[in-house]
Amino acid sequence: MSTYLEAVNALLVAEGILAGDDDEVASFSATQHAASIRLAKRAIVQELAHLVGLNTLPYEKTSAILTVSARTANLASDFSRMQDPQPLLLETNVGGTSQSTAITEYPGGEEALRHRDYDYYESTGKPIHFYWIGGTTKALGFYPVPSGATYYYRYYYEKDVTVSVEADTIPFVSTVESEVFNEIAARRFKYLRSSPTIREGLFPRGLAKDDVINETRAALVQLMRYKPAAETYGRRFR
Repeated sequence: MSTYLEAVNALLVAEGILAGDDDEVASFSATQHAASIRLAKRAIVQELAHLVGLNTLPYEKTSAILTVSARTANLASDFSRMQDPQPLLLETNVGGTSQSTAITEYPGGEEALRHRDYDYYESTGKPIHFYWIGGTTKALGFYPVPSGATYYYRYYYEKDVTVSVEADTIPFVSTVESEVFNEIAARRFKYLRSSPTIREGLFPRGLAKDDVINETRAALVQLMRYKPAAETYGRRFR
């Protein structure tokens, strides 16, 4: 595994920006190579986002306890999405011990609920469903609305793997995975810092169809598998 800062240094070395006896940058605020540092950071974040968007890079799975005493409750700050396609909120006590009950998402979400119960904002009782709340903060709404009581629910979610500060860990398990990722990010870094004329020569089909990036991504996917991929398909005839 490597940190965000270590990955940036790896890209600077790969592109020859740090060479010979040059010291690695000690922080993102370094004035020497400042423009290159910004582009290297951007290349890493863009490539992580691309891998996540392609479902190539799994989010880190975790859980949290949600305290509910009003109509809405905010999810964890690092929440990205639920682990399950049909998520459940498992009721617990204040200490986190399961109560062997769960609530489910309201079928059709808040829009459907709004058309079926005009008083859903005011209907009170123990929640039996939740629904997603839109906006810049990821939150859940509860139906009925808790009144005079507090409920606790465990939910299983996937954490955001975006890196932002120097000490953040690039989300790969092994050193070899990190090295292969750095190779991909370095290629993207080269693209970002190249002039349009140089890009035409080095990336004739653009970044999305670049053979080096796509072949290296394929190697990374194989490295990240929990078990070897099948080598043969179909029936074997002797």
